[in-house]
Amino acid sequence: MLREAREEIGATHFTAATVQHLTSDRLRILDQLAYRFGKLQDTLGLRVLPGILDLSEEPFLDATPFAQKLQRLERLGAIPSVDQWRLLRELRNQLAHEYIDAPSLKAAALTRFITGVEDMLTVWRHVSADAIREPQS
Repeated sequence: MLREAREEIGATHFTAATVQHLTSDRLRILDQLAYRFGKLQDTLGLRVLPGILDLSEEPFLDATPFAQKLQRLERLGAIPSVDQWRLLRELRNQLAHEYIDAPSLKAAALTRFITGVEDMLTVWRHVSADAIREPQS
């Protein structure tokens, strides 16, 4: 569903002028993208990635910092990059801000977010491919 919403919004580069005149349809799609982006990120971070670690024969204690777990996932090849994951988290946090009096900041955040949606889909494809890959003996 995230992919479909991304396709529906089309090629987008926001400006201060365009964010002040977003139609209700565009706002609906952006809300849909933000919601689905967050749900996918939560699902990956809370369920899929910990599951991969559990299956890696080198499980972590529950109290292990997530940053350390991400580094292991990168070394295992389960995620493309720790830095990319962190950037996607930052994008999600930036999107939560309203920027009511700063349309240029809102435009920049939305443009980065649209790029981030593509990056999140890339991470999903990477994790999915890793999860179905046959274990090496």
